[in-house]
Amino acid sequence: MQPPPTGGWTRQTRATMGTGGALLVAGAAWTAWLAGGSRLALFVCFAALFAIALDLALAVLATRRVRATVDATPTDAYVGDTVPFTLSVTGPRLSFQVRVLDKGQLLVATPPAAGRLVAVADRREVVTEVEVEVGASGLCGLVTCARRQRVPLPRPLAVGPRPLAPPHPFPELFGAWGEGAPRPAPVGDVVRGVRDYVPGDPVRRVHWPSSARRGDLVVKEVEEPGAPRLVVVLDLGGGAAAGEEAAARAAWYAYEALRRGYEVVLATAEPAGAVTGRLGPPTDVNQRLARAVRGKPRPPTGGASRQAVVTVTPEGDSWPS
Repeated sequence: MQPPPTGGWTRQTRATMGTGGALLVAGAAWTAWLAGGSRLALFVCFAALFAIALDLALAVLATRRVRATVDATPTDAYVGDTVPFTLSVTGPRLSFQVRVLDKGQLLVATPPAAGRLVAVADRREVVTEVEVEVGASGLCGLVTCARRQRVPLPRPLAVGPRPLAPPHPFPELFGAWGEGAPRPAPVGDVVRGVRDYVPGDPVRRVHWPSSARRGDLVVKEVEEPGAPRLVVVLDLGGGAAAGEEAAARAAWYAYEALRRGYEVVLATAEPAGAVTGRLGPPTDVNQRLARAVRGKPRPPTGGASRQAVVTVTPEGDSWPS
């Protein structure tokens, strides 16, 4: 889902088979009038031209009054996912075709109407708007007018890399628990508050009394003084396919470390500059990596005594010795 170019509505007028037929009739009638002076032929000529002009005016006016809005979208997706969203169309009670550009999705609707479309998240990015094309024909179908519109999403969609397991296993960095096994809950967690549950949060952190009061799952925000830290440094290098694979491996490291109970810090470059910060829920991984761009990250200086750093680049991944 690539962001559309800057600009608002743009209009295209397209001729149809009916346009060609009406022009042929007008031309033949004009020729007949020149040859024989037939008033009927002259009337047919101007009637055909008037029908084309009327259809053009109706198509332009209809598309000018159409408004398209996106009502619901998810907030997170992986590259390659299909992303459903609801598109609403308001305007004259004529039949319109609404198409999501570059995705081949088509909705035929008579406003007011709403339809569920599906787009493909084909690249890593943060999507804030989609571009749609609204097309309508006049009463006779002689001319079709199409207008393109940028439609903002109700909330940004973060398209992150699909996690890719590296060729070498995740090392046991601190020997505190078994390879591949989640770390037991440390003793002495400091509870800072509660927040909404997101997929991937451990069940042991669900705060059941608060969940019962709110009618929805909430989890405890905790600080784990004994948790070791893993710093994931992502350098996309020159980008392209190798850079995207590096982002996918960085996602796997971050998700795996969170699953094991590590405190995870991610260092990347974003459009505004280098960003280094601790990850909270698993959705933070997707949000941060969706914004990552080429550039030099800035790993944190110093750090906890039980800290390891993995540097992920298109050329490979390096762990502490």
